[in-house]
Amino acid sequence: MFGRLISMVYLKVIRFFVHSVLKRGDRKDKDYNEVNKLMNSLHKSLIENRQLNEDFTEGPVAVQNKSSKELVAAFVATRDKRNEKDFYIEVGREWVKNLGSRNLILSFICIIGFIIVWAAGFLLSEYISGFIGMLYILGSLLFPVFGIYFAFRGQRALKWVLAAVNIFNLMTAMQIIY
Repeated sequence: MFGRLISMVYLKVIRFFVHSVLKRGDRKDKDYNEVNKLMNSLHKSLIENRQLNEDFTEGPVAVQNKSSKELVAAFVATRDKRNEKDFYIEVGREWVKNLGSRNLILSFICIIGFIIVWAAGFLLSEYISGFIGMLYILGSLLFPVFGIYFAFRGQRALKWVLAAVNIFNLMTAMQIIY
């Protein structure tokens, strides 16, 4: 159980690293070499665990978590390009393709969460004190902070709109607390 948790966190961190390297166009060859090495080691690991076959089809052993399923799906989707020089870069791009959209959705959820916390504080202001007051303050500060973080990790022009709304929410939370 603990080993699965570590492998899941490990894959999330690797996916974030690959996303960070591949989303910027001004990276050096050294960065791409690191991604190649990393994806090659993941490929070998999937083959050793029999989760991926040599011909880039799904292996006989079922994959346990969502991150591993997405990694195997990326290898299967790009198997036609396996003879190209930058095969592992293409696999990495396929693996992190939807990561930016998910971050924008999480940023939007943070906006909704702030609105709910703000409305609850506005409507229930007579009853907020002590521990509930601390939760209210934490919620009104953390939702915009996480919203800004997820907005800037996203892609497309929508990230600027979501970041601006979350910055406005953070300023509103600071005024409420002051």
